[in-house]
Amino acid sequence: MKKTLVVSGAAVAACVAALAAVLVLRPWNGAGAPAAGGDGGAGPEAPPGAVDPRAAGTDGEVVEEPRSPGAGTEPEAAAARPSFLSDQNRREIVLFFQESESEYLGPERRKIFLTNSLTDQAKQIVIELINGPQDPDLLPTLPRETQVRGLYLDRSGTAYVDLSGEVESLHPGGTAEEIGTIFSLVNSLTYNLPDIRRVHLLVDGEEREALKHLDLRRDYRQDLSIVDMDGVKSG
Repeated sequence: MKKTLVVSGAAVAACVAALAAVLVLRPWNGAGAPAAGGDGGAGPEAPPGAVDPRAAGTDGEVVEEPRSPGAGTEPEAAAARPSFLSDQNRREIVLFFQESESEYLGPERRKIFLTNSLTDQAKQIVIELINGPQDPDLLPTLPRETQVRGLYLDRSGTAYVDLSGEVESLHPGGTAEEIGTIFSLVNSLTYNLPDIRRVHLLVDGEEREALKHLDLRRDYRQDLSIVDMDGVKSG
């Protein structure tokens, strides 16, 4: 009996040893197995938001999907905007110059750029007055060398027009000529820009007592009684 138990125990031990050898020699292909050529340890888990290697190029740079241009791209948006030089962005104004055959002011039509700034439009009007009339029957009222140094509008509707010293030094003088200068400026601004109610003329940034004889210490209001409106010319 003892001999039989000894033989059975030896057989069981042999079987266990053989099974252990098979497990040791069998390659590990289960889930979580180390990659070939690795150090056998488990690699760190990828952090959230990591780039998928399949979305990267050969050097690891992320490859974005190409996007086709659609509505609202810059070239199309630029094409949709009207040209600043087109007639859609210009407005017609009426300028007042001295008539050559009378003491009245004669109107002449002109166009300026339509901008959102009231003072910018006012500056354009003054510059067009300095450029002089296009109609041969009208005379200039401001010396052509005059420069617009600035134009300011206060809350009461008074426009302060600051002109360079040439408006005084190169002015021919004479009461009629001075009246023509002042009211060509005042009427041109107030007639085209109703928000401007009065005009105050400055010379080189300062208030002067007079242009030559006419008082410049006061504000001037529109006076169309000295304008021959029936003589509107096409510019």
